[in-house]
Amino acid sequence: MAPERCTVLIVDDDEEIVDLLREYFRERNFEVISTTDSLKVVEALRAFSTKLLVLDLKMRDLDGFGVLEKIRGAGLPLPPTIIITGYFPKYKDRLERHGIHENDVVKKPFSFDALEEAIGRKLGKQVSADEPEREHEDELYKKNRCVIGCIEDEEDVLEYFPRFFEERNYRVLCYRNGTEAFEALQKRKVDILFVDIKLPGMQGDRIIERLSQRPNPPYMIPISADLFPGDMKARLAAAGCRDFISKPFDVIELIALVKTVALERKLLG
Repeated sequence: MAPERCTVLIVDDDEEIVDLLREYFRERNFEVISTTDSLKVVEALRAFSTKLLVLDLKMRDLDGFGVLEKIRGAGLPLPPTIIITGYFPKYKDRLERHGIHENDVVKKPFSFDALEEAIGRKLGKQVSADEPEREHEDELYKKNRCVIGCIEDEEDVLEYFPRFFEERNYRVLCYRNGTEAFEALQKRKVDILFVDIKLPGMQGDRIIERLSQRPNPPYMIPISADLFPGDMKARLAAAGCRDFISKPFDVIELIALVKTVALERKLLG
């Protein structure tokens, strides 16, 4: 049986290994964020709630130890971490200074059995492929007619955000500037719209209020890195917003919310 769904961040500069790991985790009902650029890890952790980090030690631009130091320097909590390396005895003491022990290391060349055991230890649950769930989702999203819009100026969010939905056959339109997004949305219909509150150009709350006055507005979801002020939340609720999302995003919740709205609007299946 698959574990409760959670999000894994894979960091390795070998694209073939990343592709293998992505498929492995997806088959086990995980949501996957992956990057071959170790310099982007801190930004990814700031943007997305991550329950497991799979980190290679030997990488070109910034090695795994550099990544661990940057996470610590940014004041971010280190998620449960599995290290992939062929040189554990050499790095044992350095890893232990980061709270990473031998049981957290999968040695190269790694086997998926060893990886599965390490995941089970870190999450406290056994993991296994969940083919029925995967087949059910594939069938549900096969005839997906839902268009998602995202107005967000953070590059790391725009890099990862569309992937979760495009692999489920949603069409995703992204905008970086509030004014440009508002103008584009006069002509282009979307069904669900994520709107960051702080934007270049027109601010997100103003976009939501103005779009809510049009016939058949999209289902709009405000997002923010900060708490929503009470007066703003009341105004947005009056404009029809029912859900408010804070960063870092919980990917599982995002996907479930979009799925619920798309089903309500008869845009799936």
